Amino acid sequence: MAEHFKEASRCRHCMSYLEKPMYLNCGYVCCLQCINSLQKEPDGEGLLCPLCSVVSQKKDIRPGIQLGALVSKIKALEPQLRAVLQMNPRMRKFQVDMTLDVDTANNHLIISEDLRSVHCGYFIQYWRTRAERFIYAICVLGSPRFTSGRHYWEVDVGTSKEWDVGVCRESVNRQGVVVLSSELGFWTVGSRNGDVFSASTVPVTTLLVSPRLHRVGIFLDMDIGIISFYHVSDGSHIFTFSKVSSAEPLRPFFAPANPMKDDQGFLRICPVVNPGISPPTSPGQGK
Repeated sequence: MAEHFKEASRCRHCMSYLEKPMYLNCGYVCCLQCINSLQKEPDGEGLLCPLCSVVSQKKDIRPGIQLGALVSKIKALEPQLRAVLQMNPRMRKFQVDMTLDVDTANNHLIISEDLRSVHCGYFIQYWRTRAERFIYAICVLGSPRFTSGRHYWEVDVGTSKEWDVGVCRESVNRQGVVVLSSELGFWTVGSRNGDVFSASTVPVTTLLVSPRLHRVGIFLDMDIGIISFYHVSDGSHIFTFSKVSSAEPLRPFFAPANPMKDDQGFLRICPVVNPGISPPTSPGQGK
């Protein structure tokens, strides 16, 4: 509920809290100051909706007075909302000893000997042909597979600018092009260009992540059907998927950067730590 409050209070244009919200004719809402940044109708004065391209004339634009009042109250509750969404240290007691499943790895992926680190190379690795292997998508699944219960793991993304992590259904398409979508059985969070983050909802949800993200905590509760992502350095909440189906086994999912876009990109599964012990901070993140 706290996450829904935050999402409903966000301007889709500047991604900040709505300031004097204004509605376009189609229902799109943004800040008053963002109205002037919207694309105008060719040879006209109307404004184009960024989502559906419906034209709104000046007379069609109306203020969202009630929404503005609600946003003001939510902003005042921001400290409490942050506390509700903060990562619970007790999640670590559900941490699983996880490795990468080589039999599912795309042929361009290079996996470490301990089966915990993966990056994409320029040359084919000629893994043995397997029916479960991803042919086109640069990704690999983790072991074990999950059928019930609560599970937690952490992924070190380092300084990689492009990656996707999360879970997927056991039965997802391995032979063709993969589209990361919750409707297709992929519940993931990812990064592009190092500072653009999103969740694989339909449509895609853009995420605000700060400070710099180096390690992602992932908590899966199959009994109630949720998967949550956390910023491990400060415990802040990144995103939660609800209604995650447990009708079939789920697998941890890892997609490192394409080396053409980021040749330094890697993903590493973090070792299991004792519950209640804080992980080490990255350089410059604290003493």
